[in-house]
Amino acid sequence: MLEIASNLRTLCFPPRCVNCQSEIVPSKTPKFQCRPAQLASSYKHQRIASLLDDHWCDPCLRNLVNRDRITCWTCGAELNQQSPLGRKCAFCFKKSFRFTRAISLGNYQGPLQKLVIRMKNLHDEPLTIQLGNLLAHRLFTSEFIDSIDLITAVPTHWWRRLKRGFQAAEMLAETVARESNRQFSPDILKCQRSTKKQGTLASTSREKNVQNAFRVSRWGSLQGVNILLIDDVMTSGATVNEISRILLRAGVEKVYVGVIARGGRVS
Repeated sequence: MLEIASNLRTLCFPPRCVNCQSEIVPSKTPKFQCRPAQLASSYKHQRIASLLDDHWCDPCLRNLVNRDRITCWTCGAELNQQSPLGRKCAFCFKKSFRFTRAISLGNYQGPLQKLVIRMKNLHDEPLTIQLGNLLAHRLFTSEFIDSIDLITAVPTHWWRRLKRGFQAAEMLAETVARESNRQFSPDILKCQRSTKKQGTLASTSREKNVQNAFRVSRWGSLQGVNILLIDDVMTSGATVNEISRILLRAGVEKVYVGVIARGGRVS
């Protein structure tokens, strides 16, 4: 009966793409498959692949995901060509990040930029959740997924959160944690003072803007754990770098970063 009801609901209300709202045509083969190949039998990956098929049309998904893209191993930026600097792009070669590695869905441009703006400004929860599913899928292709103990989000100052009524990074982190079967801990970080928006500042002012803006609220339970820190966009990396600093000082073993988009000129 439940299967019949589900089929009738799909017939009357066909699923539509979370991005373009076009009707999703069912496909016999998954639009998007995991790499490396040995993860294909993973239940978690099959679930995420199914979620992607159910919520994204083929053109939108292919527009967002490039399986053969070249990325910086350190900051997660998508590059035009392989970096001559090994695992670092030219940007990372000049920086000293405290986090171990960052991953992203792509650079902050084109369709991905429009999705992030829509997610942040329109409080589009279904879109935010599906971008979180895409990030979880990207996580499954990383080498460090098995190292992660818990997942948290870059915190927002209470006043900014009150005005917005929504925190995209926290919803993304909760989605990624659920789909990757990792502990979600939103309360280990606090933003203790209001900061200016990083996007409005020159790159030289961003580190000073976030210096000592965050604190760890749970020191004792973080000894030796590996944390995945989630945010919507990383540009200069100043915010996640500052948070990584205080987490490492609190006893965290390693900090990894996951973002929807990587901003700045990095290629």
